[in-house]
Parts: sequence; C-alpha cells; structure tokens
Amino acid sequence: MLYLLNFRVESGQAGDKTRFWRGEMGFREPEEVRYHLLSVLSVDQLERTGQNNYGWRYNAVVALTGPSGATWHIRTGWIVLYGENIARFVTAFPD
Repeated sequence: MLYLLNFRVESGQAGDKTRFWRGEMGFREPEEVRYHLLSVLSVDQLERTGQNNYGWRYNAVVALTGPSGATWHIRTGWIVLYGENIARFVTAFPD
C-alpha cells in the first residue's frame, strides 16, 4: 500500500493516486489505508473478475471515509495466487 502514498513518482505513474489518497482522503501512512479498507471490506464482497498467469483476480467496491472526512467509493483489486486461499491486496482507486 505504500505506493499509494509515494510522492516521488510522476503523474500517471501513481502520482495521481498519491494526490488522491493524501490530499483528498487525508491518509498519511499505509497502515491507515489498510486499517480503513479492512474495516469496511469483507471477503464476501469480493467478486471474481478473471484470472492471469498468477491466479484469480477479484474486485470489490466499498464506501471509504478518510481522515479528512471525505467519503468516496473505492474500487479495490485483489489476487488469490494459484494453490493458495488468501486474497492479496493489489491496488485501490476511486471508482
């Protein structure tokens, strides 16, 4: 989740996500994002969207309120690697 808050990248290379997560939502640390996402997301919200060479991909959309008080619908991306049963976080962005 650290890349969502990294200002060292250029616009179009996660820099736009950084402005959203830090500026609009008010998050400062990756642990804050993780805590807030996991507090509003449950496994039964994950919808299978396909597969790739690594495993099955899933998405879920949740309403998330950040420390700034702003609330957005956030689309999250997850993957369950072949041979495993744990959903791993891939990305999150405003829906």
